[in-house]
Amino acid sequence: MEKYSGVVNTSGQIIVKKQSSVLSKSLLVAGIAFGLMFLFSFLLFWVLDKTIGSNPQSNVIDLLYIVSIVSIIAVMIMSIYVSFRMAKVKLGTIIAMISLYAIANGIMFGILFYAIQHTDGMDSSINMQDFLYCFLITGAVFAICGGVGSILSTRFTLSLGKFLMIATFSLLGFLLIFGLISVFAFHHNFDTLHTVILGVWGLLMIGYIMFDFSVIRKSQSFMDLVDDDMQIKYVFLFGFTLLIDLINMLWIIIRIYASLKR
Repeated sequence: MEKYSGVVNTSGQIIVKKQSSVLSKSLLVAGIAFGLMFLFSFLLFWVLDKTIGSNPQSNVIDLLYIVSIVSIIAVMIMSIYVSFRMAKVKLGTIIAMISLYAIANGIMFGILFYAIQHTDGMDSSINMQDFLYCFLITGAVFAICGGVGSILSTRFTLSLGKFLMIATFSLLGFLLIFGLISVFAFHHNFDTLHTVILGVWGLLMIGYIMFDFSVIRKSQSFMDLVDDDMQIKYVFLFGFTLLIDLINMLWIIIRIYASLKR
């Protein structure tokens, strides 16, 4: 259902303007951030390719990994701060959080592109064409889950949220046990179990995407009651949430795809 707003001009006439939904604005934020992230990753790949070439210097790659990890930790801290001080936090802080997250993942993708291009003597299970397939699969999954999530009922959304929370903590507990076992089982092959774990994590991410779409869609009535400044902050925050979902799903599909090709 289309939404319109009426404003009065200087002549006393009422001008009706069609408004885009909070969900569509949030998707725009996520899409722009995602696109800029990939531009940054390809730029980093080009720089690494020109400066390091086929003779990688491990200290450079290690430094980039450290920068990426530190950035992710900083984003986690910022997200906690934003969630508790939404009314007082500045829009610039939220934009900085989104930018930092995109840069951190851009570094990881740039390193991935470089590794694919220059890996020799190793089992390179995925190439650039495969990565394109992963991107297309991710886009299709994201779009389908978004469409399903947008039509979920309020009751189902609440139930889905509770299920995802319980399932995620259960999976994390299993991963902890699995990690401890693998430390002592040096000669055992856990490739199949690893693929199953990735598959379960992927199903959970599908649930999170549907849940986030549903929550954002249902927040429209609340957004209509807040002022424009607060609404734009929520739009960017929702866009950040969708960006996380999209990037996480892409990483999971890349890992599953690479695991199946071994």
